[in-house]
Amino acid sequence: MKILLPVLSEHENDSAFLETALKGAKETIILVVVDTSQKAEFGFATSQIQKARTVMEEIKNELGKKRKRSEEILEWGDPQSKILNLALLRKVDKVVLKKQENEYFEELVKKIRKENIEVEVIE
Repeated sequence: MKILLPVLSEHENDSAFLETALKGAKETIILVVVDTSQKAEFGFATSQIQKARTVMEEIKNELGKKRKRSEEILEWGDPQSKILNLALLRKVDKVVLKKQENEYFEELVKKIRKENIEVEVIE
């Protein structure tokens, strides 16, 4: 199974989250989207790029310990559209998200489901 794991906060490197998120995954695409808008209310703002890269590296290291194949992608732009476009382009089986309490997160989940892509939200 191919999964897309968007890094939308500083908490996706949590080992308990990763254990659940990676169950059954053969290939994982780790995606960090740096939001270039002035608001940057969702994901990482440009000033947080180093923290985002650190979280991505920690996830990559955890995958390496489990001998799981992964690919890291760093994109610039609107997080919602980048996540949706990459999920469709790469034909992932599932998008795995760490639950967030904001309107942008709920909107993202709805958009992904609307495209008939499986979404797993983990607390």
